Amino acid sequence: MSGMPTAFTHRLAVRFRDCDMLGHVNNAVYFTYLEQARLAWWRHLGSGTGFPGANTVIVHASFDYRAPAFLNDELDIRVTLAGIGRTSVTLTYEVVNAATGQTLGEARTVNVTVDGSGTKTIPVPDHTRALLNGAGNPA
Repeated sequence: MSGMPTAFTHRLAVRFRDCDMLGHVNNAVYFTYLEQARLAWWRHLGSGTGFPGANTVIVHASFDYRAPAFLNDELDIRVTLAGIGRTSVTLTYEVVNAATGQTLGEARTVNVTVDGSGTKTIPVPDHTRALLNGAGNPA
């Protein structure tokens, strides 16, 4: 993934509550890290809680773990736009130890655009598509 253009990087520090009995970040917490990075990217693009101009729900999320993170590690969560379909936006992520540069994991989410009720799939709005493509990423 490191050869792909990075749309956005969000840095965060591992908190005590993120760790399990073995002292490393619990596997489920990584999905919260992805969410934090996604929300920070959306704010950077000018939106509050979702893709600018569109409501979305995640219909797929996967994470491939490579190495553990520990308390007080600083992590860079790199968010990349992998593609835009008719009703979906696919993002890929790389979680990197900021101090060592080691990749700790790679992830993917598929976000589907929905109407205001959150129950009906709608096409990705043209202005949202244009804004996302303006970040220098593939359509």
